[in-house]
Amino acid sequence: MRGITSAAAVQADGTRVTKSASVRVEGLKKAIGGATLLANVDLHVNAGEFVTLLGASGSGKTSTLMAIAGFLTPDAGRITVGDRDVTRVPPGRERDMGIVFQNYALFPHMTVAQNVAYPLKVRHLPRQQIKARVARVLELVQLTPLADRKPAWLSGGQQQRVALARALVFEPSVLLMDEPMGALDVRLKEELQWEIRRLQREIGATVIYVTHDQHEAMLLSDRVALMRDGRIEQYSTAQELYQRPETLFAARFLGDSNLLKGRLSHTAGPALEVAGTHLRLPAEQADGKEDGALCAALLRPEVLAIQPAGLLEEPSPGCCIAGMVKDLAFVGQSIRYEFECELMDGTMLIQQVARSGHTQLSPGSRAVVSWDPRDIHLIKMDGSHG
Repeated sequence: MRGITSAAAVQADGTRVTKSASVRVEGLKKAIGGATLLANVDLHVNAGEFVTLLGASGSGKTSTLMAIAGFLTPDAGRITVGDRDVTRVPPGRERDMGIVFQNYALFPHMTVAQNVAYPLKVRHLPRQQIKARVARVLELVQLTPLADRKPAWLSGGQQQRVALARALVFEPSVLLMDEPMGALDVRLKEELQWEIRRLQREIGATVIYVTHDQHEAMLLSDRVALMRDGRIEQYSTAQELYQRPETLFAARFLGDSNLLKGRLSHTAGPALEVAGTHLRLPAEQADGKEDGALCAALLRPEVLAIQPAGLLEEPSPGCCIAGMVKDLAFVGQSIRYEFECELMDGTMLIQQVARSGHTQLSPGSRAVVSWDPRDIHLIKMDGSHG
């Protein structure tokens, strides 16, 4: 994984832009007024790694970030940055963290350069050193031409860059970002996502980022911690989280999911019995799961192929389902189908196919949906996997 052992990032001229340190959260718990905010959170972020805390409102992602920042004191647990225990260290310079919030909190009476210089002035750095650092970080975020402007004359994206520059200028060990692009429009947000990704990789900063936006989390992160009810549901790369979710909650949270629920059978090769139909499974998917176990087969929309009924040259038993197109919609370069399966439980599937080279089907058309068994991901169900 990139950046695990890095301690500092330097520019071509040899000057340091930022340090990076690992962050470890162990057994973090917090309750307020009988409501549990954090329930035994464990998290390890490597030095130079970009980790996103992803979840819905009330999942605990912001509470975790606030505890790391020092604004929320945990009832139990430990937080270390590098080899320093900062659990009880108050927020501020001793904690050595840069923070960017959704509300950028820029000083309206100060110029861009003055806003960025503020953390250095309160640390009483020499004037020439402040000037050099501000110039360097403004160049990094591509704001040098706007150094003398006031925040009122900046766009939302430019204000976000100023807040980011201010958080980086004192060379923190860790950069914390709490939904910093939540108030921006979609196009500007997409541009800045790529900008943050480029910047983080260029300077090698350790970043812990909070968002409810799954696309943002997948684009930016080395790893994603999916949170639910004050706990981490799954902590893995975005690709693993999407392709191999460990629970039904994780499967449903990221992207569209087709989940076919049934009982595992090892009688004639591994298969899932779904509403009277046997779906073939790769052997490795069934390994370690007992016969009769209640499971769900995950099929993402993009791994499904759809064809008019009767045109599938060699239907493969256990790898296709007949049914009817219920609805369709144009989604940019692809077409999204809702497909009603000929299963006893009336299962609906979502399928998405590129428009190029595809013969469009109409609602009410008889069709067959097929897939490669290797694209199935099997999730064992129990009380914790809902």
